[in-house]
Amino acid sequence: MNSTISHHTTTKVDDDRRTKEIAAEIEQRLRQADRLVLPLDETLELLAQLTQFELGRFLLHNRGLNGYWTSYIFRNEPTGPTTPLEHWLLNNSLLCQARERYHRFKEEIAARITDGAALASIPCGVMDDLLQQDYDGVTGFRLVGIDLDEESIGYARKNAAERGLAEHTTFHVRDAWNLGVDGEFDLIVSNGLNMYESDPQRLTDLYRSFHQALRPGGRLLLSFLTPPPPPPWEAPEQAAAWQKYQIAEADLRRELSIMGDIIQATYLNFSSEEEVRGQLAAAGLSVADVRYSPQGVLPIVTAVK
Repeated sequence: MNSTISHHTTTKVDDDRRTKEIAAEIEQRLRQADRLVLPLDETLELLAQLTQFELGRFLLHNRGLNGYWTSYIFRNEPTGPTTPLEHWLLNNSLLCQARERYHRFKEEIAARITDGAALASIPCGVMDDLLQQDYDGVTGFRLVGIDLDEESIGYARKNAAERGLAEHTTFHVRDAWNLGVDGEFDLIVSNGLNMYESDPQRLTDLYRSFHQALRPGGRLLLSFLTPPPPPPWEAPEQAAAWQKYQIAEADLRRELSIMGDIIQATYLNFSSEEEVRGQLAAAGLSVADVRYSPQGVLPIVTAVK
């Protein structure tokens, strides 16, 4: 079975020869495209701007995010000057909705922190979801980070040390589909991995791996992406459905141009709630709750072994 990893470079990508080659390859593809969301000159200008900052270059090289850049987006605390396009990505794109979901994840996790609990983040990235919790007065708890990316594990170790939680935390470089864990965790948090996988059987196998790793009565917190409505300029009769995403039409056009036409992001695999419920049931998990944002998007599932 093939492993799923969302990137192929280290976190920091220079504006080097390979970046220029990738930008040239994308430009050629865009010039040959029959249809683009934005006019070609605007699209090519966005491509050029993406090469000017590290997050943009990482997206061009990898068509997705790793643990470091996911944390960077969710924290939204850039350490240096940003370009106008990076500022837009952090503050006006649909990544803002993913940040909102991340904070709802943290609230769900906080309710599961008890004495003696074993909590796992899979894939953990830099493991902000568990490490940014309040453990004051909690005893005997264990935090476990599992990720296929050794660089992310390195960032997570540093994060645990900075938070004063190193003695409670262990890390493993493992494939989420082959955890080799049996009945160990009270809670597994998995935010985003399934969005890179389009094969329904592979998704069921992933949830089956989580099921095996949970203790009886243990819980899985899981996100998924529901299919969005068609763009409002293509289906005006469904334009109102976009209001819950809280994004202006001009920003949506830019979003689809960058993530679709230019980057061709790999993390946009969609599933309906019915499909996710069926996959979790096939894996032996019972859905206890599905909570959407106040606007009715970006659900978080709680499933129980």
